[in-house]
Amino acid sequence: MIDNISFIHEEWMLPVIAGAAVLWGLFIWKELRVTGIKYVFLKAIVAIIAVASLALMLLQPVKAVPRTMGVGIILTEAYKQQQVDSLQGLYKDIEIINYDGDGFNPSQLEAISTAYILGNGIASYDIWQLRPMATTYLTGERLSGITKLAYNKSATVGDSLSVRGIYSLPAKGHRLLLEDAGGNTLDSVTVSGGDAFDFELQATTSVSGRYVYKLIEKDSLGSIITENPLPLIIKEKERLSVLIINGFPTFETKYLKNYLADEGHEVLVRSQLTKERYKFENFNRKQGTIYGFTSANLSAFDVVIMDASSYNGLSSGSRRALNNQVSREGLGVFIQPDLAVVNNGKQFGFRFKRNNKKEASLSAWPKVKMATLEHSFDAGALVQPIISKNGNVWAAYAQRGAGRWGSTTLTDTYQLVLDGNEAAYNYLWSSILSAISQRELPVLHWEFQEELGVKNAPFRFKLRTAIPAPKVLDSKQVAILLRQDLLLEDQWEGTVYPSQTGWNELHLEKDTTAIRNYYIPLDTDWKTLKASTQIAHNKRTFTEKQESVATQSVLKPVERLWLFIIFILAMGYLWLAPRLEGG
Repeated sequence: MIDNISFIHEEWMLPVIAGAAVLWGLFIWKELRVTGIKYVFLKAIVAIIAVASLALMLLQPVKAVPRTMGVGIILTEAYKQQQVDSLQGLYKDIEIINYDGDGFNPSQLEAISTAYILGNGIASYDIWQLRPMATTYLTGERLSGITKLAYNKSATVGDSLSVRGIYSLPAKGHRLLLEDAGGNTLDSVTVSGGDAFDFELQATTSVSGRYVYKLIEKDSLGSIITENPLPLIIKEKERLSVLIINGFPTFETKYLKNYLADEGHEVLVRSQLTKERYKFENFNRKQGTIYGFTSANLSAFDVVIMDASSYNGLSSGSRRALNNQVSREGLGVFIQPDLAVVNNGKQFGFRFKRNNKKEASLSAWPKVKMATLEHSFDAGALVQPIISKNGNVWAAYAQRGAGRWGSTTLTDTYQLVLDGNEAAYNYLWSSILSAISQRELPVLHWEFQEELGVKNAPFRFKLRTAIPAPKVLDSKQVAILLRQDLLLEDQWEGTVYPSQTGWNELHLEKDTTAIRNYYIPLDTDWKTLKASTQIAHNKRTFTEKQESVATQSVLKPVERLWLFIIFILAMGYLWLAPRLEGG
């Protein structure tokens, strides 16, 4: 019984008990001086009842009592009225709760144990409030507009920017336009009719900086229907010095060296013709040759690209020099893929798993297929993905001291160029080489949530750093509480509540150069895309059946009137007692 009782003002417990004890002690002292010990015992009992009643009125006790729960309908945007009518016909006195995206009043949910969610669903940051109850999700009216969107939010000068998506229930004849930050149209496409329209817009990035591109929809008369932001961070191109070592010339190396040369990188290619004869090619650099590896000649390169047979054929001195340059000086090494790499991946720090997939595609180019070795990487603490999709890691690197060993299970990538998919080819190799190239290791590696952020709503992020107990500040210099991963000591998670739309930033305390920007759109931006993401999240969250709880314990305040009556009766007796004794 006592276990079910708690207090509203538990934080007052110690001061109230101390005050009550002092008050009761003063009463005993006073009675001993006035009446002596003869009548003190009975008066002390009555006094402690009065003092206890007064203390309980201050603490406000509440008691957990069972309460029968009912069924409720939670109405969200774009719900179907016929669904409401059907549920009201099925359940009498069903509770109706309107949800506007700004959370729930706890009192709204107290009376229900089963909820039907209608419409576009509950925002991900509010779903926790419905965890204790059984839920059923019924989608609302079908969305019309852009429901899927994919593009690279970070690019390098000269990269091909591809903006892809799905337009549900498209209006035939409308046009989608990609505009840069200056309002210049970079690409456009005319929407066809049908159930859904897949679109792709492309452009080439030219100037580094932080920009907001736009995806605009216009009708057949040229009037703007929607205008949504595409935040984009463009980085300066990193000029690399690359050494390619091959046991024999290959088509893969031929197209790769051409790509690197066209991008302005310095390239030295050594191809073995016979046992003692080599062919050397130099691009964007002075003529030079290289035979055995030493720390001196390897220090001129950022990346070494070689096949497994060439690595295994190195002399012990060359192999030692290469490994030392990787671990001590941060050299990046890319091992060209073949089955020998898969079978002996441990020597490079890799582990593979067979997936029997003969083809793979990039997230930004899902229809562009590439051949694979039917294996993918088994990522771990020291093996980080570079290219991945649907749980398959197609390119990765293993950290070795200051440097990295990288590889891929994608093969014959030059076929992309032959098929006219140069943008996909450029993106693939740009991503791989920038990930493994020799460079100063970043202080922080940031990772933001996939879904669009909302002003004043939780926005989740992760970061990896070797700095012990890092302290992250937001745009207003407010410290963000971080939670360390239980398994990975260098990984932390945090949640920030952005107070402004547009560009926001997070940075490391005492190091304003370790900045990562993220973009919060207006509430009116990407409404259909946000709704589509929210619907998908609700479907995943509410698929599992939850048993309805018929009763629920609720806290009910103890009626303080009775405590007041007890206090008055006790004080009345203490007031009358001296007069009765005197009589």
